[in-house]
Amino acid sequence: MPAKSDDQHKIDIKYLSDNPVKAATDKSTRFSLGGIGFIQGMIVYIARNADGTDEVAVEICPDPDAVNTDKLWSVVAKPAHGLDSTKSENPLWVAIKLKNQFKDAYQGFLIV
Repeated sequence: MPAKSDDQHKIDIKYLSDNPVKAATDKSTRFSLGGIGFIQGMIVYIARNADGTDEVAVEICPDPDAVNTDKLWSVVAKPAHGLDSTKSENPLWVAIKLKNQFKDAYQGFLIV
């Protein structure tokens, strides 16, 4: 059976380690995503919309001190200087794309 292409690769975020994740501008905040299908090469980012559109200026990198698996992915987020706080009743979305294709998003990120 042929391997799945990245276009068909299923990624599903089921939860965040903190819900909501609260990240201060100019400070690093560690958190993890739980789910299925996480792989090297995927991009984790923050968006205003459930479909991954309207990206927010938050730098997110894999946590260098963590071991990532296909079910648990640890990252470090650092919101850009000057970003406005997020209202707690309308959190931002933690989103994933692979090869520039949107895969999934989970609501629960606040800039404080």
